[in-house]
Amino acid sequence: MLLAALLVGGKASATSLALATSARSLGANAFSAGAWALYLHNNPTPPVGNTTAQFALSMTTTASTTAALSNYDTDCDAVAGRVLVRGTALSSEATLCKYANWRTTTYPTARPLSGTMTLRIWCRKTGNGGTNPTLSAYLRAYDPVAASFVDLGSTSGAVTTNSGAAFAQLVLTWSLSATVPAGHQLELKLVAGGGTLDVNLAYDTTTQLSRLILLQQPAS
Repeated sequence: MLLAALLVGGKASATSLALATSARSLGANAFSAGAWALYLHNNPTPPVGNTTAQFALSMTTTASTTAALSNYDTDCDAVAGRVLVRGTALSSEATLCKYANWRTTTYPTARPLSGTMTLRIWCRKTGNGGTNPTLSAYLRAYDPVAASFVDLGSTSGAVTTNSGAAFAQLVLTWSLSATVPAGHQLELKLVAGGGTLDVNLAYDTTTQLSRLILLQQPAS
């Protein structure tokens, strides 16, 4: 029931927000049994208008309060949201306009991730028809001191919604048994590959609440 309340629909329910900000979730940088959600933001957040492409964005337990979707990468395209140009689709992708990434705050102690992680990302293709591109999502532990990463898991799925249609949710899942070390951050990195069209992302609005959700298993 808890996971269902978090996963259903595009808007956050009162139940999901309460879980996300409860003492047993990320409010005190502590994970335990239960469910929590991390919402993907732009910079600044709440969004106030168009921006150039921003990187190392935040993901927090606070849902967006902004209604309108702005262009989050004016230096890459003239489309509302964030466009990921198809590239290597690898976690090492470092080319401007080909990736987007979000990080939590730094955890003072190690944080185990044991359970099912779900990404609900609003997206569509940048055109109609063609061959569907693939959106790949990587979870990584980021060391801000060494500026290095450790991959924790990856997942991917085809983006099938045409640009003329409303953004649709793509649901991607991981089964995790990993740990974010002390002094590190949890990072989500998105890249696109394959197909003949690029991927248009929407997030940080009240109707496009793109988010990570973890159903955390109790410690054994």
